Amino acid sequence: MNKLLTFAALFISFSAVAEVSDKMATISQLWLQGFLFGAPVYFLTVWRKGFLVLGILLTVFFAYAAYATLSDPYVGVGIIQEQGTPYIIASYSAAVIIALCSAFGLFKNKANTNASIKW
Repeated sequence: MNKLLTFAALFISFSAVAEVSDKMATISQLWLQGFLFGAPVYFLTVWRKGFLVLGILLTVFFAYAAYATLSDPYVGVGIIQEQGTPYIIASYSAAVIIALCSAFGLFKNKANTNASIKW
């Protein structure tokens, strides 16, 4: 009888509570992703203005990835409950860093172009 109850207990469904944040990137990893993709975009944009399109595409990609993760009805709620508001802000930081690197690269390109014209 005891073995039968043990066997039957295996088939009873229980609600599982799992931590979500241990499977997500840390805040420092999110910043590092922004710098790892932002630095090459900066140098490429300084070299040619056309690489601004790459910066815009990467910015949109990382912003959409953060939005899709945080707006998920299961994962997003778990992240917000476990990590709080700082993680929400940091999840968009990679997109912001890439956008800033693209903008700074464009301004540096403009400054180099204007300096070479005056020379």
